[in-house]
Amino acid sequence: MWRRLRQGSSQLLQRLRWVLHPITIFVSLQVVWLAITLIWVIWFVSERAEIGALAKRFGQEYFSTEMTVAILVVGCILLGVLLVGTIILFVTGQRQSSAARQQRNFVSSVTHELKSPLASLQLAFETMTSHELDEATKQRIAEIIDSDIERLRRLIDQILVAGRLDRGILSFDDASSIVPMEDLIRRITDKLSYMDPNLNARLTIDCPPGLTLRASRMALNLILNNLIENAIKYSARQSPIKIGFDQIGSEVFMYVRDQGIGLDKKDKKRLFKLFRRGEAAVKKAIPGTGLGLYIVKSAVGVLGGRVWAESAGSGQGSTFYVSLPTNKEPDQIKLDQVEHV
Repeated sequence: MWRRLRQGSSQLLQRLRWVLHPITIFVSLQVVWLAITLIWVIWFVSERAEIGALAKRFGQEYFSTEMTVAILVVGCILLGVLLVGTIILFVTGQRQSSAARQQRNFVSSVTHELKSPLASLQLAFETMTSHELDEATKQRIAEIIDSDIERLRRLIDQILVAGRLDRGILSFDDASSIVPMEDLIRRITDKLSYMDPNLNARLTIDCPPGLTLRASRMALNLILNNLIENAIKYSARQSPIKIGFDQIGSEVFMYVRDQGIGLDKKDKKRLFKLFRRGEAAVKKAIPGTGLGLYIVKSAVGVLGGRVWAESAGSGQGSTFYVSLPTNKEPDQIKLDQVEHV
């Protein structure tokens, strides 16, 4: 009996949530608004003779068809202005509500991301200070501490960089650096090995020998670091990750491909916005802040390039592409050799 009551109350609450949803209320108000406007027009036309007689009492000699139409047009315009104003207020309110929700999610995610390594560091410290440990155990604990410190450093760096990019105050002074790409990737993957000790075994790098880019090393590091970190985070252990490069004309294309949770169509449109995360990542409670891809897009924009994502759907992996301009002489690579075409 109690179970039936709970089920009934749950169904009632779901119906009430649908009825009291802001969009439902807004649509209902617009229907009422249009109905009132239509009733007013019908009433005005039907009572035109009496309104004309009333107008004559106040010195108006006639109440012509043109004047009737003018009054209706002006009235409809005023009602239309009010309707547009209502829509603008509604859309603005929804955007503010969405932004507030994203910020709450961000604070919650950051709190979790900070709490986990801090708890691990505290436990490691207590273990080292309260026990007599052999050298091998001390070494393992030192590696854990180093991993947690690196995780905290990366999180703080992401928050600082995202804040500066959002305010437009982050510049890349090393824009003319000559960056060897394979060496950069190796350095990045070595630093990210704390996320997966077997990363090198599942990683494939398809990079032309000696490929270099004349660009900001800091910007390239931000781009590849976040893309590779996402590929590790959102794909299963042992699943392959591929990083590749192609050059066509005056553009260099690089991509990071994984076989992880994938993306749906809605994710592709909003994934690079600040605090945005994919629906699958949120449902699976995968840790994240929603800053990485925003940083990627901002850094790519500073370099004058483009970034986009492709996926066959949820659970079918994803590929992130970056296109950057280059002043180097293009290699002789045919268009159909580029994997994203």
